[in-house]
Amino acid sequence: MTNFQTIGLTIAAILIAATFAAAAARAINRRAALVWIAVWIAAAAAIARPALTMTVAHFLGIGRGADLVFYCAILFMLIAFFYVYLRFKRLEREITTIVRHLAIRDSVADAEAPPERSSR
Repeated sequence: MTNFQTIGLTIAAILIAATFAAAAARAINRRAALVWIAVWIAAAAAIARPALTMTVAHFLGIGRGADLVFYCAILFMLIAFFYVYLRFKRLEREITTIVRHLAIRDSVADAEAPPERSSR
């Protein structure tokens, strides 16, 4: 086993443990935890057995295993960016709805309040 494999597998194990801890503490939901654990396990498998990525790459018509890992990383990053974009748009709509509700509530409260008298 190379030094990189030792370091990489140690980091993968730490990330798996951290993901389990985050799921147990309910910092992330179970579905997200399962996805992240699958990612960490796939990374650990690619680190432990680099020939495995070469076999899968050839099966998919890609020349090298490193290219397969690179393409998958780009694809998953694009999916993640799209997901984050959708979340931001949803939050933007929710904030707009809340602000409109508060503005209407405050305008109704101001309209119903008796006028203030000036003390001269």
